[in-house]
Amino acid sequence: MPGLHNADEIDLISEDPDGRALLSIVHPGPWSADGSEVALLRRKLKSYLRFALEGQMVGKYPTLRDKPVVVELAYDDPLPEAILGYWKDAGRTASRRGVRLATRRLDDTVWRA
Repeated sequence: MPGLHNADEIDLISEDPDGRALLSIVHPGPWSADGSEVALLRRKLKSYLRFALEGQMVGKYPTLRDKPVVVELAYDDPLPEAILGYWKDAGRTASRRGVRLATRRLDDTVWRA
């Protein structure tokens, strides 16, 4: 099951249409009003960055070697300010390591099919 509670598990990995390695953190369902998931998201993102930057991604998926890396936060409900603020701050740090962070609302026709 994808989600923030499985910090050491990559929810979804693919090559996007632009040829980038796309690692998606999937958060189906609502967020808490207080943004309490920030700690879970921080831990999950740390695992994703380690996977992408320390060789595990290329070891498991050799076709992604030398591809730019994007970590995407895919969600159902709009992001609370606490989550959005954390993701923007983390994006600045990740970009210094060569990783771009992005967000995308889940599309019911694709995700739930």
